[in-house]
Amino acid sequence: MPRKPSESPENNSSKSKPRVRFIFEPDRTSPNGITYSWLIHGTYKGKEKAATAARAFWLPFAYEASGDYSEAELRDLAQQSIWQMEAQIQHLREKFGIGVGGSSLATETLVTSESVSTVEAEGTVQLPPTPAPDQTAQAITQETDLLDEFADVL
Repeated sequence: MPRKPSESPENNSSKSKPRVRFIFEPDRTSPNGITYSWLIHGTYKGKEKAATAARAFWLPFAYEASGDYSEAELRDLAQQSIWQMEAQIQHLREKFGIGVGGSSLATETLVTSESVSTVEAEGTVQLPPTPAPDQTAQAITQETDLLDEFADVL
């Protein structure tokens, strides 16, 4: 005799698992409202897409904060997140006809304390020309306005 859905092992085990409840109710005309309305009502598996995006951005940090994972495991999670975000970047480039250009913050040379130490040990420091501060601030502001609005409500 087949089991009723309420008798399936999956349903019984899921009832015993602790859950996280996430309620998010942005104004439908805000960037968040437009985004989530489209995800939930205008696309296939929108909730999963939203969850995948959040995990790509934040999962390695959440796992690191738990203190239960090794450096190697965290590095692997971070690499997987990077691959997911790079795939989405490529999808955006293809969908909207955007090539890899000099205006992207991602193409700027990243100077870290580690790279400076390495360069100092080798003897020569060669840094790319730095744009005027007002140009940099303007570019960053233009590119992040919508993302900031999104992040502010989270």
